[in-house]
Amino acid sequence: MGAGALYDLAFASAILFFPAPAARILGLALPPDPVYLRLNGVFLVLLAALYLLAFVEPRRYLGVVVVAIGGRMLGFAYLGWVWVAGGPIAFAGLAGGDLVFALLHAILLRGARRAASDRFAQT
Repeated sequence: MGAGALYDLAFASAILFFPAPAARILGLALPPDPVYLRLNGVFLVLLAALYLLAFVEPRRYLGVVVVAIGGRMLGFAYLGWVWVAGGPIAFAGLAGGDLVFALLHAILLRGARRAASDRFAQT
């Protein structure tokens, strides 16, 4: 969750503070009206903050981890679909990033649940 927070915070920073260079690097066009693009940057900052909560207290914010897995899978599906439909190659990379985070979150969550179950069985 910590790595996911840093990933989203990096994208948020690029969107909010360096949109033109980021768009050039990714091979994407900037929208003529930047309001909604910047709003996405704000949403990414909020998402990073939620991920940090789950990173610091995973048991307390277990629901955030589960929603993050689902959200990353949806991001993978959508961004992959955009790329397959003829979008820039950057969308394939972004889709891959979301898939990697979804799988890592799921694997680590499963391991944590298994460890908790083993501890419970030993008591």
